[in-house]
Amino acid sequence: MRGAAYIELLVVLALIAVLTALVVIPNYRQYMASRQVRDAATTLAEDIALLERSAQNGARDEGATLWLTSNSPLSYSCYRGRPQSLDPNSHLQGLILRRTFAHVAVAGPINASTPLLFAGNGSAQYQVDGAMADPHGPIDFSLGPRDGTEQSAHVILNPFTGSVSRP
Repeated sequence: MRGAAYIELLVVLALIAVLTALVVIPNYRQYMASRQVRDAATTLAEDIALLERSAQNGARDEGATLWLTSNSPLSYSCYRGRPQSLDPNSHLQGLILRRTFAHVAVAGPINASTPLLFAGNGSAQYQVDGAMADPHGPIDFSLGPRDGTEQSAHVILNPFTGSVSRP
């Protein structure tokens, strides 16, 4: 009789564990996806600020460049200097850093064919259809999970002043 009570107790505990796992695991995955997006947005904002400082502290006409190599997953490289094809007074120099966020995607005007360029005065610019974009309109980097769920974060750069909003 006592053995049956222990087996019943183990069965009940196993059922509770299974039901808990069915509720907890999806919520934990959703939390981790939103956390990855916020972490990527914070890191991107910090890297943009780093590039602004690098451009301001660099040699005359050196500048800096943020080059997205992939929008999904988010992957980018940061360089001293600017591509000579876009700025004949500069050229890409040393790689500062390279980052990839495997579970995060980004949308916005900056992509692999449109690098973000930083000038020594703290401003930023990029090309649209072969011409430099309006320096007074904000650049919105909209980050979200690659699986398409609704969590998102925004990093907004004012290209005229160089100010960066952090998520």
